[in-house]
Amino acid sequence: MIFTIEKESLLNNLRIVEKASLSKGIQPVLSNILIEAKDNEVVFSATDLDLSILASTTAIVEVEGSITLPAKKLSDIVSRLPEKPVVFNIDLNSNIASINCGSSKFELVGISANEFPNVIDKTALCDKESFEIEVKPFVKGIKHTVYAAANYENRNIISGVYCSIDGEKLEMAATDGNRLTRIIEIIKNDENKTKSFVIPSRTLQELLRIVSLINDTVLEIYADNSRIIVKTNSVILSSRLLEGEYPPYKQLIPTSCAKEAIIDREELINSLERVSVMVNERTNIIKFTFDKNNLTLKADTPETGASEDVIAIEFSDNEELVIAFNYKYVLDSLKIMESNKVKIGLGGSLSATIFKPDSEEDYLCLIMPIQIR
Repeated sequence: MIFTIEKESLLNNLRIVEKASLSKGIQPVLSNILIEAKDNEVVFSATDLDLSILASTTAIVEVEGSITLPAKKLSDIVSRLPEKPVVFNIDLNSNIASINCGSSKFELVGISANEFPNVIDKTALCDKESFEIEVKPFVKGIKHTVYAAANYENRNIISGVYCSIDGEKLEMAATDGNRLTRIIEIIKNDENKTKSFVIPSRTLQELLRIVSLINDTVLEIYADNSRIIVKTNSVILSSRLLEGEYPPYKQLIPTSCAKEAIIDREELINSLERVSVMVNERTNIIKFTFDKNNLTLKADTPETGASEDVIAIEFSDNEELVIAFNYKYVLDSLKIMESNKVKIGLGGSLSATIFKPDSEEDYLCLIMPIQIR
């Protein structure tokens, strides 16, 4: 097996697929990347059996073949090579790969490609129903929701992001039980497809990373009851879907709020970051005191001290309201917004509070307050 590939193309493709490999596992081959060379194309594949990623690129293939090589070691080698063509010469009997680039030479021991699981069957995609979605609104939907999903290691339904396509409306939502995010984006849907599924948060984070490395503007999506496949011109990502009934999150979003505050978003971010220096690192609590013209932020830790900051706001009520939050939840929401000002919809000191940009009504983050003792 012999092929020559440009270093930049090689490194880019390794970066696309390597995060799907397992660093440790029962099957050593899952720590490797499958490399297949045929018809002047090289295909790189990695999988942990839940998530699989395949990426392809052009190369000069002299002798066809396939092998698996250790993902981390291969990536470390390639990242340090000079900007010159890289030549792979692989003995498929011993599974030893000779990697040459300029005056640099490495030998890397691999595992037979026969031990690698069947990651993605390209021919089987022809039998599956698919639809297209534009990258821009889908990526925006992911960025505005995925951070609020529960820890992926839980593997329950709220460790994913709910995604619904209905006509020209893409709706995405995520919750970890303490906060909820929801966004609605307008998309093209010429065939008027309707689909809903829950995608693991890790899958969407990998998709964000992959999209940043390619130039595609449209994604082709195949989905059934158990798996989703996302296809671009050069990359295919396959992932299991989360099964079960997603919480009825729409019932949690209040149709109106008794009180509303409007605040400069950057000022609020800066104020929170200043005050957070003195928070109790176990609870991350900051107290918000709203009055007619000001918002006062306070944090205190009896063992170390306290902090306070005041910023100007517009507040719709004459009565003072004191409410406490895990400040990290508030910062996460503020930093993803793109508007100059943020609207805060308030009820009482224990009521769910809505944070949303004042320039866009279709994104919101609902955060549960913390009871002040």
